[in-house]
Amino acid sequence: MKKTLVLLLVLFVSCAFVFAGGGKESGAETGGTHVDLLTVGITSWPTAFDPGVSMGAQTSPWLYEAFDTILYIQDDGSLSSYVCSSWTKISDDTFEFKLKPGITFHNGEALGSDDVKYTIDRLIHDDAGYCNGNIKQLVSTIKEVQIVDDLTFRVITNGPDPILFERLASPLGAYIVPKDTIEANSPDYLKANPIGTGPYKFVEIGPETLELEYYEGYYGERPLANHITYRRYTEDAALMVGLVTGEVDITPSLDMESAQAIMTRTQDVTIYNEPYSTTHLLRLNANKGATADKKLRQALSLAIDRQLLCDTLWDGYAYVPNGYNFEEFGDYYIADYPEYEYNVEKAKQLVAESSYAGETISFKLVRGYYKMGNEAAEAIVAMWKEIGVNAEVVYVESINPKKTDNVSNWSNGLRFSDPLGGLWTLWGEGTNPQTYLFPPEVIDRFNELGHLMETETDVAKRKEYYREMMTIWDDEVIGIILYCPNVIWAVNNKYSLSRVPGRGFNLRADHLTLN
Repeated sequence: MKKTLVLLLVLFVSCAFVFAGGGKESGAETGGTHVDLLTVGITSWPTAFDPGVSMGAQTSPWLYEAFDTILYIQDDGSLSSYVCSSWTKISDDTFEFKLKPGITFHNGEALGSDDVKYTIDRLIHDDAGYCNGNIKQLVSTIKEVQIVDDLTFRVITNGPDPILFERLASPLGAYIVPKDTIEANSPDYLKANPIGTGPYKFVEIGPETLELEYYEGYYGERPLANHITYRRYTEDAALMVGLVTGEVDITPSLDMESAQAIMTRTQDVTIYNEPYSTTHLLRLNANKGATADKKLRQALSLAIDRQLLCDTLWDGYAYVPNGYNFEEFGDYYIADYPEYEYNVEKAKQLVAESSYAGETISFKLVRGYYKMGNEAAEAIVAMWKEIGVNAEVVYVESINPKKTDNVSNWSNGLRFSDPLGGLWTLWGEGTNPQTYLFPPEVIDRFNELGHLMETETDVAKRKEYYREMMTIWDDEVIGIILYCPNVIWAVNNKYSLSRVPGRGFNLRADHLTLN
């Protein structure tokens, strides 16, 4: 069952603030409305800074502060824009946008329509495979961007696109990049030199800190903090101590144990615990190894007691969805889609009928990357042993679908609140999971359904198409959804932060203020 909870802290322990990030005091005030430094504690670490390449948990906590998308999703789910003064649907396949004047990139270049066109062109014409396939899926319906004038552009789609605005507002895609700078250097220049139009510009990254500072040429309202330090914590216990002592002002992610420990040590921090539509799941390779056998894949899914994982690992603060299917889809939520089955005897029978011959299945994951990921993996391997399947947890430095021999873990968050915002965006045509993991016999139909959904405007037909897409994915067991964990985040009570879990971590002036 989904739970929404705000845990207000009740005990107080007097703690002196410690110093963090370049010798500046965390949260030190510079005036009545601003602070010099805000410290954000994170457990994952970015590996590259080009928003066309990097996405997910290691990037999103800082990306939104340095770059702008064409549109963005507000806390109430409605659409707005920091960079556009208007956005208009002219016809089913033509959409016009007007940029605000006076916006510049962090290197002083003026933002214009040519930058937006370049941003989208490098995604839709990425024949070399440089950009992230999941990000490219967000703009896959776009045929071209036409420049009307320096501040006006039109997006032309391949056909009707009822959710184009939602695509362009996704917090994990189509961040605007500077055309002239990239062309004057190299296609991969932003990987080490991020340059956006957001309120904060990149300063440096060290082994344990990432530094941003306010861009004095920013076009919008000045944000609360002059500097932001993202501090890396490899252990939740250390992050918890940082919050209690005041070394950390905000963290976008905590585990329940640390949150409960904070509650007993200080009343200076508020812990928020809310459900959100991000799944923790497993990717299975249907093309090689033991998992190439469909019956074995089905057995592996049936053997997992998902509710037990929710109850024991998440203290009940996680839930099992009925498919890749979420209530925030609104009219497109399929309430009668079957729940995931837990059936050990049926799983044993499928193992016996499969070609599995006792070989060890490799379950790969990055240690500590996902909350409770290590513990879930160990528990799942034990569950598989009960049905006669040998498996081992293998900790690796990184996960790549190209190198997934059997099983690896992953998380899937919705890119926007529509059925196409998850299963199609992350597993659809052109994505690495489809290219390397899908059984070839189902790809054509799966992609046909995805393309039908992209242009269909009738609610009943879109639901029918999506039901079949989910059925293919679940029946083939290309992925195994485990659960949707709650997001647990913490804010020092000096600050007020509005946030929509799973929609980015916005530290701009309209979201973060002093209490």
